[in-house]
Amino acid sequence: MNLSEAAEKRLTELLPEGAKGFSVTGFVGTCRGSTPILSPANQAQAGQETIHSDSLTFFVNPEITADFSECSMDYDGSFLGKGLTAVWSHRPGCSCHS
Repeated sequence: MNLSEAAEKRLTELLPEGAKGFSVTGFVGTCRGSTPILSPANQAQAGQETIHSDSLTFFVNPEITADFSECSMDYDGSFLGKGLTAVWSHRPGCSCHS
């Protein structure tokens, strides 16, 4: 996983005091650009894998672990920005219609 400085800063701001990391349960979008579905968490849920990136910890559902561990995440908080986004290499079965 590759976090931009902006993404790391924003995620650190969003993490409540006392939370250990983020639970990542899916994505909305495709490999070309998607928004991760995440929420603060204290531990991995049953079946989730733990991924550390920079100063952050993510507890990731097994069906998206490959995509998440290889994704690049960025944050654009400008007026017309996309917010937190993730992209990764295209894989067969992706709904991006490439």
